[in-house]
Amino acid sequence: MHRRMKAATSIAPASQPAARPAAWIQGSSWDFTWLIGSALIVPVVLLFVWGGASSVLINLGTTAVVGGPHLFATFLASYGDPRFRRSHRPLLWLAALGMPALVVWGTLANFQVLLSVFIFTASLHVLHQNAYLTDVYRRKAGLPEPRWARFVDYALLMLCIYPIASYKLVHSNFYLGDIEILIPRFLKVPATYWAVWIAFSALLGLWLWKTANEWRQGVLNRPKTLLIATTTCIAFFVPASADGARLELAFQAVNAWHSVQYLGVVWFILKERRERGELQGSFVQRLAGAGRATLWFYTFCFAVTSSLLLVLFALSWWNPVGLSFDQYYYMGVLSCLLIHYVLDGYFFAVGNLRATAAERVPYALPALRSAAAARPA
Repeated sequence: MHRRMKAATSIAPASQPAARPAAWIQGSSWDFTWLIGSALIVPVVLLFVWGGASSVLINLGTTAVVGGPHLFATFLASYGDPRFRRSHRPLLWLAALGMPALVVWGTLANFQVLLSVFIFTASLHVLHQNAYLTDVYRRKAGLPEPRWARFVDYALLMLCIYPIASYKLVHSNFYLGDIEILIPRFLKVPATYWAVWIAFSALLGLWLWKTANEWRQGVLNRPKTLLIATTTCIAFFVPASADGARLELAFQAVNAWHSVQYLGVVWFILKERRERGELQGSFVQRLAGAGRATLWFYTFCFAVTSSLLLVLFALSWWNPVGLSFDQYYYMGVLSCLLIHYVLDGYFFAVGNLRATAAERVPYALPALRSAAAARPA
């Protein structure tokens, strides 16, 4: 009897809440380095902006070092995966042909409208990525969460960049370089930013109340909460950090953080898919994994970025159709970026569906969850 009681006592703690698996994806150190703590790159870039660094240095530097590599990492996880190519041919062809055609047409027809559409889709893309990561943390933690609570998380994330930005858009003080970003004429009224501010304030208050209740009840998902808080603070304040032509450079700070996050996520996905035998294609397999493969993964993405920039510089120098350098630059970069947005919009949207097969969709949440579940935080 004594031995039975002792055995029962020894296994009892495993059923307590403290034994729940940690919500971290790869462990707290990795997540802090690549997903949350990497937000420290934002004030670093802003210091260059406030210090008067040239737009060429900030824009091209960010694009070459992290922006371009994060974009071409998507191509490795999609076009570079034979299984994904076979199962998603219509999507890949639509993105590869439709987006560049749209960008070329927009550049020649109305460059200002093209840039206005771009900055809006770019902001949604950045916030959508972190909404996707909250789903990863939510699924990993395995805690029950009502649907309305998830809606509050999503809505706060998707709106947090717009309160100050909407004020500047209404007052014609939002630029990419020397080009004003446009919104529909009927929205250029004070009611637009008042509505955004009211919605944001209500969502922030509700999220703070929800978070306090989760903490009191002992069900707070710490990684998810920390990511949402960090994203909200950065996205809210960055539009206030610069004006006029320098505002574009301030948004490069957010782009740099987003790109570092994304490189970490894609590296992790490729590594796990290779270890589980889900990754096809010998070339991508050589770039997937820890150690030396990590260096080759980044080197490949950086090399493709550098090649694209060299082609754009050469095209601008040749200038066959009489465009400015900015037009050639955005024509090339936006063509690739919009392909990236289309593919990631699909990945982020279906990745949180339980019916999504991990072997067919690289960003499926079960793939992240099952791979990381066995690791200690």
